Amino acid sequence: MERGGRRVKNVVEVEFRVRDPSYPFVGASRADTCRLDLEVIAPHSDDGFVEYFTLAGAPPERVLKTLDDDGVDATLVAQHADGGRLRFHVRERCVAVSVVDFGAIPRLVEADGGVGRVVAEVSSRGDAAELVDRFEREHPTVAVDDCRDRQRSTPLFTHHDFKQDAIGALTDRQREVFLTAYMNGYYDWPRKHEAAELADELGISPATFSQHLRTVEGTLFSTLLDTDDDRVFVE
Repeated sequence: MERGGRRVKNVVEVEFRVRDPSYPFVGASRADTCRLDLEVIAPHSDDGFVEYFTLAGAPPERVLKTLDDDGVDATLVAQHADGGRLRFHVRERCVAVSVVDFGAIPRLVEADGGVGRVVAEVSSRGDAAELVDRFEREHPTVAVDDCRDRQRSTPLFTHHDFKQDAIGALTDRQREVFLTAYMNGYYDWPRKHEAAELADELGISPATFSQHLRTVEGTLFSTLLDTDDDRVFVE
């Protein structure tokens, strides 16, 4: 259905409650009575997924120590007086990964004071039932908190559509390089980290790092502007 140049989309939101501290983002939020919010999740070029969380209410070093004790691959990306940004490399037992693998949209993944909340968007009640069934198998300690119908009035070409088109055109390695650059302040002014530092972190040369970024930037701009460089630039 369309209204005033926008389409009204019926969706279903499934909300899960996570109290099991063996999930790293929940355990860390309980140990330091802080808050973790998932910003970005993307496939890792080797295996598993990369997740970036914002942290509020605790020193990052103390939270990282908690995660080290849990055997989680976590690093500090940015720091401020009462929090920062953390990067997780997850390979298994992750609620956000289960949502993405199912094909649902993770609208919210957060933990505050030892209680996690996950909100996933699916297109129908049937999909919602399948997602709940999957969680019962893969995450038996996670509880369903709510299942609600929503009407979303969105532009004909949604923000999610754009992200899916743009990100889907990139390789896992290109996504990883771009996220590392963006999340580590490479595009800030002044830059928080230079290409050589980030390339070393990724185990590639600065030239390869820059080449990946140029490819990603070209793909994103082509998607945004709906152009094809091969057709636009004729020599």
